[in-house]
Amino acid sequence: MKKFLPDFLQHPLGREIALAIAIKLVVIVAIFYAFFDGRAVDPDADSVADRLLNSHQHISP
Repeated sequence: MKKFLPDFLQHPLGREIALAIAIKLVVIVAIFYAFFDGRAVDPDADSVADRLLNSHQHISP
């Protein structure tokens, strides 16, 4: 039984490039779902203003 592969996958370099692209796509999708999966915080204007105005205050003894 003979495998039918496209021309570019019959060469070792083509297989390595295709595998590298597939792995990169899996990593990109994993990073997207880990960090950007729609879990955005919806802050109100008062809390943002309070954080911006009081972010650089230091207590000196």
